[in-house]
Amino acid sequence: MDSTDVERRMAEAATTEEHGRYREAALLYAQLGKDVQARYGRFDPRALDAFEGVARSIRKSATT
Repeated sequence: MDSTDVERRMAEAATTEEHGRYREAALLYAQLGKDVQARYGRFDPRALDAFEGVARSIRKSATT
């Protein structure tokens, strides 16, 4: 997994979120965060961004 893969997967999760599929988006963000941590370390900013995406998707799902 390289930076291009991370960006592509982040965009896929964001698109899923924009389409209102919040649970699926949260799962995509969570898996991406775990994969980034495994490859680049626990505190890689991209992993933190992905986990923020999880939280955002969960919050949005609670308000709809």
